[in-house]
Amino acid sequence: MPTTWRTYDKGDALPEEYRNALLHLMSFQADSEYAGGQRVAENMRFAPRPEEAYRLSKKVMEEMGHGYYVWNLMQDLGVDVDTRLSELVTNPDDPDPRKVNVINGFRKENWSRWFETWGDVALFSAVVTPAAVAFLGQYRDCSYLPWARVNSRIHKEEYGHLAFGVWAAKRVIDFGGDEAREDLQRRVPKFMAIGLGFYGRPSTGPDKSQTFDLYYEMGLKTKKPEELQAEYLQLLEDRLKEIGLQMPTGIAPDYEMRMGYDAGEAPIAVPA
Repeated sequence: MPTTWRTYDKGDALPEEYRNALLHLMSFQADSEYAGGQRVAENMRFAPRPEEAYRLSKKVMEEMGHGYYVWNLMQDLGVDVDTRLSELVTNPDDPDPRKVNVINGFRKENWSRWFETWGDVALFSAVVTPAAVAFLGQYRDCSYLPWARVNSRIHKEEYGHLAFGVWAAKRVIDFGGDEAREDLQRRVPKFMAIGLGFYGRPSTGPDKSQTFDLYYEMGLKTKKPEELQAEYLQLLEDRLKEIGLQMPTGIAPDYEMRMGYDAGEAPIAVPA
């Protein structure tokens, strides 16, 4: 972490621009984690056996727990988080973007089209979750110390979700043989595109993020997208090898599914 990053702890006075940027990022993490739990719960319909259903239910609980952890931090900063939960539980299929901040990938109209089989459920955790491990892992070193501490816990649980994906994918092959392995291999690219887009556009060049420099200067984001991409690809290659699958090449990132953390606009203030 650069020594020029000032850190803040619970109870410290926060500059207005810093507070707005912090709440922008925390609201997308909290709201999206909870919405992600709702989406994962919908995939229970694909569970082939009781053990798979049990392990998936544990992931649902932990994803919603991640939202709870970060909402608590937002509440400490004066945000009414009860209304955010209310919007998500009363309108789970189409929450109002004026009331909650959910990344596009966790909106039902996008999520539903990726899943046709239990193999898809397994691959989401095995192929996309490594990107979450890398992306959310950077917050462990961020300048807002309460958020850093919470993300240390979340990071460990995300590693658990990654392990679930590897376990589930290997079970698909164990029960389905070579035909199941070939089917999984065909499905990897669609999830890899999501993973490659998870951490945002490059930090330089004509397509660079419009907000990354500000977040980085504040110490809210601590790694550049290029660094996160390298972490993601290494994690992904290792896990695919463990499953017995090949690493695809020539996959273009799908940036649209992570819109929100950086949709090209300035940080927004979250109303208290």
